[in-house]
Amino acid sequence: MEQHTLWVEPRQQTGKGVNRKIRKSGKVPAVLYGMGKSQAVVVDPVTVTRNLLNKEARNWVYSIEDGALKGKNILIKDWQVDPLSRRLVHVDLLEIDITKKIKVTVAVSFVGKSVGVAEGGVLNIIERTIEVMAVPNKIPKNIEVDVTSLAIGRSIHLSEITLPEGVEKATQIDPTLVACVPPAKDEDATPSLTAAAEPEVITAKKVEGEEGAKADDKAKK
Repeated sequence: MEQHTLWVEPRQQTGKGVNRKIRKSGKVPAVLYGMGKSQAVVVDPVTVTRNLLNKEARNWVYSIEDGALKGKNILIKDWQVDPLSRRLVHVDLLEIDITKKIKVTVAVSFVGKSVGVAEGGVLNIIERTIEVMAVPNKIPKNIEVDVTSLAIGRSIHLSEITLPEGVEKATQIDPTLVACVPPAKDEDATPSLTAAAEPEVITAKKVEGEEGAKADDKAKK
């Protein structure tokens, strides 16, 4: 398991005003929970932001590098960013036991060219991530799904793929990961079954008849 460190320090005060002061000082408020407890802390936003931009780093296990919390093993479990500035404003950290399996979300990558695609079908990717259980040193960077034999009208479910050693699915649900669907029909090329309504043709006789009827009505009045 790769070794990664993160600066984390406990804080005593909480609240919106305190959080604003923490951000102005160049740090970010966070909460460390797990192992039956939770604690308010602060983190270095530079390291966290850099690693969150790397999708493979989102499941890294960090060891707190110094201070009162030194030696604790943690995951970056969740985070919030400002909708306008896109800056990190809050982080949730999960303390873990590195000897026990934990639930993580892992990216799925699809490899190979489907036989269905070669025949004109379209590859429809339904799930790009899956939840799995694994001990920290067995968490895969991603899970590959080979779609080479996928024909038109067929799909691949989570239960049909082979997970890496030491990794198991985290739910009994068996989602569809990918399917090969028939090509879309060109509706414009399909002849319309509804005949277009023909415009009414006004003939000379019809005009004369209508004018005659109007004259009779005036005479009666």
